[in-house]
Amino acid sequence: MPAMPAMPAFPVVIAVALAILTAGCAVGPNYQRPSTPEASAYKESGGWVSAAPADALERGSWWQLFNDPVLNDLAARVEVSNQNVAAAVAGYAQARALVSQQNAALFPSVSLGGGINRAANPVNIVNSNQVNLGAAWAPDVWGRLGRAVDGASALAAASAADLAAAKLSAQGALAVSYLSLRQQDAQLALLASTVQVYERALDITQNRYAAGIVAKTDVLQAQTQLANAKSQAAGLKRQRAQFEHAAAVLTGQLPSSFDIAVKPDWSPQVPDVPLALPSTLLQRRPDIAAAERRVAAANAQIGIAQSA
Repeated sequence: MPAMPAMPAFPVVIAVALAILTAGCAVGPNYQRPSTPEASAYKESGGWVSAAPADALERGSWWQLFNDPVLNDLAARVEVSNQNVAAAVAGYAQARALVSQQNAALFPSVSLGGGINRAANPVNIVNSNQVNLGAAWAPDVWGRLGRAVDGASALAAASAADLAAAKLSAQGALAVSYLSLRQQDAQLALLASTVQVYERALDITQNRYAAGIVAKTDVLQAQTQLANAKSQAAGLKRQRAQFEHAAAVLTGQLPSSFDIAVKPDWSPQVPDVPLALPSTLLQRRPDIAAAERRVAAANAQIGIAQSA
């Protein structure tokens, strides 16, 4: 039986060489996270430490620290109905789709088509079927496609940080509006009792004036005092309505059909807050993380431009 001829090694060598060229010809600088100058020590604070980004840490349902069922319910609606959050969710989905699109360009593409033709003549009818199969692949010799994937991935990460920032901003604004509304409730309850006291004082002053004990100016002063208290109550009611409308918008509802019941005896469970805000809070800001990822995306654009 004759021996099988040996496969030539030349095609294998070419394939290996192409792989090496593809990996080694990527243009553009590799992204390095910007760093700030570091000093060995600062005279202002002996406890200074280098920053350690922590924007990916889970923030949790921080509003539950106030132990308020109404606030918990409203905060849960923010992620579902807030329009700014919905826009950020759509932007993140678009960014992820772009990453998938850029990744697809690195792999071969296959196309399949077909057709049926029917021809008739006086003798017979002829049917013909046709199937077309095609494949294409452009090797990323200069690394342009790889840089495009890097840029799209960085933008997707920035979009994810934008989404986290939108949620945090909406939830924070909601908490401020709700707590301010409850503050108005407490002040309105205090003013209501104050108005009752001033009304009784006015009655007493009018009776004393009728008896000739006090002058007319005392009655006018009591009337002015009562009118001022009622005016303050009207202003507080207007401010409460504004905070209520803000909460409605933040939860994606119409202010005309939104209502938060008055609770004059509301008393929050105030969480423990450190006396000085630690600098680590700055490291968890999602907007700073988004800006850093956009720097990485801009760095990838350098390689794309150089390979064009």
